Amino acid sequence: MKIIDVLRIAIGNLMRNKLRTFLTVSGVVVGISTIVFLVTLGFGLQKLVIRKTTNLEALKVITLNSKNKEESKNLNATLVKKLQDIPNVDVVTPSYYFSASIDGYEGLAPAIYAIEPSHFEVYDLKTKNGKQFTDESAKEIIVNKKLVDDLKEDQNTIIGKSFKFNITGIGQDDSTKTMDVELKVVDVLNDESPGKIGYSPFKVFADMNSNYYNIKIKVKTQEQLPEVKKIIESMGFSTSVIKNQLSAINLAFAIINGILGAFGMVALFVAAIGIFNTMTISLLERTHEIGVMKAIGGRDKDCSRIFTAEAATIGLMGGTFGITIGWGIGRLLEVIINYLASKAGPADQIPGHLFYTPPIFAIGVVVFAFLVSTFAGIWPARRASRLNPLEALRYE
Repeated sequence: MKIIDVLRIAIGNLMRNKLRTFLTVSGVVVGISTIVFLVTLGFGLQKLVIRKTTNLEALKVITLNSKNKEESKNLNATLVKKLQDIPNVDVVTPSYYFSASIDGYEGLAPAIYAIEPSHFEVYDLKTKNGKQFTDESAKEIIVNKKLVDDLKEDQNTIIGKSFKFNITGIGQDDSTKTMDVELKVVDVLNDESPGKIGYSPFKVFADMNSNYYNIKIKVKTQEQLPEVKKIIESMGFSTSVIKNQLSAINLAFAIINGILGAFGMVALFVAAIGIFNTMTISLLERTHEIGVMKAIGGRDKDCSRIFTAEAATIGLMGGTFGITIGWGIGRLLEVIINYLASKAGPADQIPGHLFYTPPIFAIGVVVFAFLVSTFAGIWPARRASRLNPLEALRYE
């Protein structure tokens, strides 16, 4: 019997029992849609976390830190020049770190980082209005949300206001350096860190003559990062890269997705039992029909193929509808959440895409449903192929 004939007979058998087929397919749909909903939520949250914590340019950045106070003295202009000469290095930019106080705000002690405005993107700073410093030596500051709150200010009205900062740092000779400077707030960071932080242009603090806090090295391509990182570490410095953090994030979400998928697997396992039950009942109902088929020349493998095709068709339909419904529920929930977020807060607080369905995952889920259903129908199919034609014809 040709494959097309097997499929035609199998689909015809399923259509003759529409309600039973619908209920069996529904079981698969529930299992698959549950898996899709939960796992795509995991994928979506993973992308959201990565998007909120880094950008593509940050994946090419190596941060050079000192292991102790003595080594911090080696973070200087001479080292910056050496790093710039390393092959495949694109940008080398140092930063200062200072403790500070603010006139009129007793007990408020923010951390101030001095960076080079020309290399703003290397620091992966995301601001509320997308603004940067006016120039390399502008007496300006970008503050985070925590500092805004502690200043008892609003994120919108604080922009343009000036505050007098009392800056304290450690000089290259280990002496304490201080300076007073008035800085104007130009923007607010999209940052939820608990610390009070501000960023200002590097040249504003040139007279402090301090050791660098750290040095960031941006390589030309992501592929060249491991090689450059190895060279820097051979110079005796410790380094860190965003890629390591992404690996930890991806590992955590892989575990989460596995747990979420396991819940969906329970529903799919129940559906597989339903398919097994349906095919077994169908076998008992069609025993006489199978006897007739064999009596007129039907082969054992033809009977087996028909039952297997029926189970596979149920899995294929359940997988297709399941992934569509799971995706649809996710999208609907996403729209509702984004709508509520837009009503409750500013636009930058809207989470965006909470669900993400990788194409390979969608295809894999359908194939998985197909295989599970096919496997569930194997035993009834083998039992049908082994029926004795004479006994089957006598069966009522």
